[in-house]
Amino acid sequence: MPGKTNAISILQVNDHLISWVRARRTSNGVAILDLQQERGAWNLEDGSLEAALKAFVAKHPIANDAVYTVLPRHVITSRIICLPSQEPSEISAMIRLSAEEYVPFRVQELVIDECVLRTTPDGQAWVLAVFAQRDVVDEHVNLLKSVGLQPEKILLSTACLASAALAARANATERYAVVNLAAGGLEAIVISGNRLEYGRGVATGQDWPGDGATHEPIIDELAGEVRASMAAYQRESEDGASVERVFVSSDALGLGAFADSLTVPVDCPCVPAEFGREITARQESAVTDVPPVLLGAALAAQGRAAVSIDLTPEWLTQARSRARARQRVARMAIVAGAFLLGVLGLYAQAVHQRKAYIKELEQRIAAVAPEATGIIAKRRQLGILRQQVDRSASVLELLSALCSLAPDEGMNITRFAYKRGAEIQVSGRALSRAIVDSLSERLREFGQAGLPQFAHANVLYMTNQTERGKPVVDFAIEMPLKAGEDDASGGQAGE
Repeated sequence: MPGKTNAISILQVNDHLISWVRARRTSNGVAILDLQQERGAWNLEDGSLEAALKAFVAKHPIANDAVYTVLPRHVITSRIICLPSQEPSEISAMIRLSAEEYVPFRVQELVIDECVLRTTPDGQAWVLAVFAQRDVVDEHVNLLKSVGLQPEKILLSTACLASAALAARANATERYAVVNLAAGGLEAIVISGNRLEYGRGVATGQDWPGDGATHEPIIDELAGEVRASMAAYQRESEDGASVERVFVSSDALGLGAFADSLTVPVDCPCVPAEFGREITARQESAVTDVPPVLLGAALAAQGRAAVSIDLTPEWLTQARSRARARQRVARMAIVAGAFLLGVLGLYAQAVHQRKAYIKELEQRIAAVAPEATGIIAKRRQLGILRQQVDRSASVLELLSALCSLAPDEGMNITRFAYKRGAEIQVSGRALSRAIVDSLSERLREFGQAGLPQFAHANVLYMTNQTERGKPVVDFAIEMPLKAGEDDASGGQAGE
């Protein structure tokens, strides 16, 4: 699971050695914060290894970091093979189909991973294929779980060793070997330029002492294994060439004496693999003398390893994914709950403020109510008085407006009738129909611009008659009153 800190913890655990490196993520190099190792003689079956690891974890700040672990090469099978494809999915499928050619186990019993080392112009790829027994990996994971740790990734020592060498000797063009001594075994890799070309792991059961120069039988055994590894590489290499130099490293510190002792029996210059001095960010690191495998693991934990292998079993990956999904749901529930509480708090505050404001308004209303009642009464009295003194739109004013609009000659108005809320009606005689139509039109225009009571004027009727031997037109014009236009004071008016 993701750690609570930004630090990275790398663990190597076996029956004779517990190693721990703590690193910080950097953009350049590796910042090593701490390195601790503890030797012993433990056993997984009797529980002594678990007890030792539990005490080690309690002593150092590991549990809150992102934890990565490394499995040794001598307990795992790996091959560098050439495949006729450069497509990752096809490479993965071919390796899984051919797994039983390399190990005597069914593919269901294996944890498999691969890394493309290089490609060729003809469409082929050289691949590091790794086959780990599921029981070995599960046993390692269960040991870590028993002390409260869950690894982010399970790395392979071969990939870590190669990544450290390639990072430290990025510009090297020679062909060289790196021999790493691990508790219970050793491994040898060969790098040509910037390519991993060969790897071999051997289980020896040897717990390499720190003063290797004084143990001739151990030196002889080691030299024999190194010579065997170099001979196997020569047989498998395309040109049959040997290495130019051998770098000797160890999972434990203090084994540099082995390098000097191997030069003569191996018949090749052997030097200590001091890769830490080239890889670590010295100004940020508290430690620079770090085993190469742990250095490569720190690079892998930051996604900067040249050779990347992950042996984390699928069940652990799925369990971690489920746990992270539960954490995300829990975080979302917490955020949603906090948001809901915030909304409820704001709502409660708004309700409280609204009630307080309503109460304040009610107090103000109660304070001004007596004065407001008197003001309302006075307003009503003023309204009545205004109606009594307001002469606008009165019957007389309407009659005056009608007279001003009537023609000076050719028409007599004999009757002006005003019916409140209903209509105004004008009757009379005219010499022609045109004069009547003209008056109706002028009334409407005046109604649009001035008195709205005239706005709907229209001729009610026109009849031809004879008066004193002359033809006249008897007419009537009506003006219906719409809502809001009945403002004239007074009652009905006649002729």
